[in-house]
Amino acid sequence: MDARLFRYLFENTSNAIIMTGCTWDKGMQEQIRYVYSCEMSHIYCRSQATQMRYGTSPIDLFVMGSFSIEDIERFIYVVHCNSVDTALVPYTVPLQRFSLMETILEHGITAYHPDVIEFIKDPYSYLQKSSVKRFYFIYGNGKPYESKGEKWYPEYRFEPQEEEILDIIEEMEGARIPVLKAGYIMNNRMLFYFGHFGIDLRMIRHFLYHYTKNKPMKEFDERQIQKMILTFRKEFASFGVDTLAMYCSPVEIAASQTDCVLNIIVIDKDDLCHADIASDEGRCTLKCMLYNDYDVCHCHRTEDAELRTGVILLGNMKLNKHIGQLKKHFGMFFKQTRAITLPNCGNKNHWDSELLVQNVKKNTLFWVCPIQPQTSDQVLREIKSKNARYRIIGLNEKYGCCFNGFLSDKV
Repeated sequence: MDARLFRYLFENTSNAIIMTGCTWDKGMQEQIRYVYSCEMSHIYCRSQATQMRYGTSPIDLFVMGSFSIEDIERFIYVVHCNSVDTALVPYTVPLQRFSLMETILEHGITAYHPDVIEFIKDPYSYLQKSSVKRFYFIYGNGKPYESKGEKWYPEYRFEPQEEEILDIIEEMEGARIPVLKAGYIMNNRMLFYFGHFGIDLRMIRHFLYHYTKNKPMKEFDERQIQKMILTFRKEFASFGVDTLAMYCSPVEIAASQTDCVLNIIVIDKDDLCHADIASDEGRCTLKCMLYNDYDVCHCHRTEDAELRTGVILLGNMKLNKHIGQLKKHFGMFFKQTRAITLPNCGNKNHWDSELLVQNVKKNTLFWVCPIQPQTSDQVLREIKSKNARYRIIGLNEKYGCCFNGFLSDKV
């Protein structure tokens, strides 16, 4: 059978969203592998930092959902153990990175790989020297995605950054850093569409201008630096951390021409599930469908029917701050979305119920959330009561989740 097999595998962790994914085109014998990592609890947990179900397989795309200690550790781990083709990193200014270094000192954590510290201090220089073939620093969002019809050739499309923003970055970094706006990647008939949400750099420059009074940072003593960081954290806490969101899905799908079966299973910690379809030629997916209950997307017969195969990973955004931007940037994909991750572990202080307005007709929509003390029962109840087709998947160290399925032409 000529088919495309795809898999979204959410790791066993309560501290983050770590999704290792893969799409294998059986007819073309081509595969694309990718990793999305976004720490959510921001409570350091070394035992989970490098856990990923990939072994040493090459990684086509690594997306750093947030610029956190743990996400950097995972990235460094992958770079050392795998061949990484492309990396996406949310741009963070020197003051934010300095704040992260202070966090390391505050917690007395010293057993880091030297590369982690080097990356935090100067991520651009680190990536220039690394084995990563291409990398993009992302700030802000480009124009919303427009369908390209049947032209699904490989493409990397990120809009140039505004000169004003590049000037601000150069002023703070002391060098010109090639930062771009969030765009999309098309590869192996798979769409990866990105969005950046966080603090306006103009506001950070304004803060620095008024706080330092144009005094060089190197002239500040330790006490003054500590005070500035505390003031910065307090003043910008309401904006949340800078984060990269991602939508991914197989493309070139017409509901009237395509059959789809999607299997959703719980992953135990000791399961041997993995995100490398080509290594077993799809037998893992077929075994899942044989021995587990599965959710069948086989109900479509017309162009108007739903065919939901996409996942939206919302990173660490504060929904109540960025919901308008989110709907504008990702709204076109809501009808194609099968699973959505809850930012910040479903914290009610970051929640916005506007996200629940999803017109689900036949297929179940899954809400994926790491379970932590800040996870709000109120938010989870609101999700469950909004629509009978909504399902919640709670992640922790013991349980993960795997969405795996195939697409084939109707006979």
